[in-house]
Amino acid sequence: MQMKKAHSSRRRGSVYLYVLATSILITVIGLGALMASRIQMRSARLTRDYAEARTCAVSAVEWGLLCVQQDPNWRQTRPNGIWIQDQPLGSSRFTLEGVDPGDSQLNDSEYEPLLLTGIGTKGITRHKTEVTLVPVIEPLVVLNTCIHGSGPVQITTGGVLTVMGAPVSTNGQLDNDATLDGDAEAQSVGDMVTVTGTLTVPAPVKRMPAASVITTYESKATTIPYVGTIEKIVLTPACNPWGFADPNGLYFLNTGGNDLLIRNARIHGTLIIRAIGRTVTLDDAVFLQNYRSDLPTLLVEGNLHVITHSVEESLSESVNMTNYNPAGAPYEGVYDSDTVDTYPNEIHGLIHLVGDLTLGQTARVVGTILCNGTITCAGTNTIVHDPTFYASPPEGYTSVERMMVAPGSWRQVVD
Repeated sequence: MQMKKAHSSRRRGSVYLYVLATSILITVIGLGALMASRIQMRSARLTRDYAEARTCAVSAVEWGLLCVQQDPNWRQTRPNGIWIQDQPLGSSRFTLEGVDPGDSQLNDSEYEPLLLTGIGTKGITRHKTEVTLVPVIEPLVVLNTCIHGSGPVQITTGGVLTVMGAPVSTNGQLDNDATLDGDAEAQSVGDMVTVTGTLTVPAPVKRMPAASVITTYESKATTIPYVGTIEKIVLTPACNPWGFADPNGLYFLNTGGNDLLIRNARIHGTLIIRAIGRTVTLDDAVFLQNYRSDLPTLLVEGNLHVITHSVEESLSESVNMTNYNPAGAPYEGVYDSDTVDTYPNEIHGLIHLVGDLTLGQTARVVGTILCNGTITCAGTNTIVHDPTFYASPPEGYTSVERMMVAPGSWRQVVD
């Protein structure tokens, strides 16, 4: 009997242990399920919060894009740094930062990029999104004209102005007291005696290059002395009668408040002249060409008179007893030591002056003339447009039309 009771007690003990273990296991499973449920709920909440933070960050950047689009003066009105800070958006908040990633100055150049960074927060979640904007650079429309003035243009009695390939243009009034052979665009017109082409009035105002562009070129050029009259010389990237040659053919001359006369000379490069309030005159025969296609030919701070006789005479070595294509200054790939050659009496390239312009006699220009002043045309002058400068404009002769998102620049930022 005692052995049977012991066996029964052992069985009851085993059942108790089994029930206890099962209860503990069920409790653990229940606690685990509860914890897992809490974790899932917290994870779902964080996921929602993070999605809102991300949306908030993107909205901040889009707000910045709208500011740039609607405010043409945003570089002056917006700081380099925080544009808006801790702004509520629903139950979230955002901060927007705009910086110049190059030199940290937004207002020094319209040609530099902009980095927009949006920061969105919701609860303990945080998201950063950034995008880079780059300028869309276009050539100035004035480069698509034969001659353009910011002031009035007048063709005087007895004169003939022939423009080929592009119009004569002005942001002011056009007065034609003689003959305009070609198209014209103007804000207003006065006398219109003879116009053979299409006359557009009023034409859209065209943006001129900044006057400071000439100063920019001055800073890059080799200085040559003022000698009153430049004649019977050759000035090229390898030939400078007054000193060291400039490898890019960039030469700067300050007249010191005096007039300057250039005649019977060949210049293959870019000549920059400071003659503020004075007059630079191109007379007799001159042959001016830019050495590099991405550089202007003649830049003048002052008035310019072009009274060359392009129809009647060429630039002659024998007449002037000057060799205009010596070693280091070839013409069309050829140089020599004789004085029997002749050259066109023309100006090829881009002319830009801050002052008044007078075209007289029978001047011929192949390129574009830009004048921040009054233009007077007398004599019989011809301007043939060169589309090269509009297709590949020189530095300073472009404008930023807008800012665009750089392809592939949208990205998440991780601190």
